[in-house]
Amino acid sequence: MRGRRIGWLLISLPLLLGMRDPFQPPLSNCPNGKTGEWRYSGVVSGKRPLGIIRDANGRWLRVRDGETLPTGWRVLAFNEKELVIDTLAACEPQHWRWPREGTTKNENRDRRAITDLHAAADG
Repeated sequence: MRGRRIGWLLISLPLLLGMRDPFQPPLSNCPNGKTGEWRYSGVVSGKRPLGIIRDANGRWLRVRDGETLPTGWRVLAFNEKELVIDTLAACEPQHWRWPREGTTKNENRDRRAITDLHAAADG
């Protein structure tokens, strides 16, 4: 009888001490497995530029400098080439960079049209 109590005590000791189950993967505060699934699509210029990103679930998000993403990360900066976020020390590395992905085949044509429109307005 006493041997059974000691056996149960030894088995339940890790749980009583707050130790994790060694057969389960360690818990992480960082959803870093998902960072590779995020996509930065570009920026909409204006008084306050707007970054366009797609999250790991395929949802499109519009973000500005300093805003917090649904993951708790903060947008540090973005431009035409990349988006930089701060993972708030929950992940390694602390700052994550996503390069802008893809270009539209008409992007340069549209840029010329906008430049021509501004030139006509100035002249």
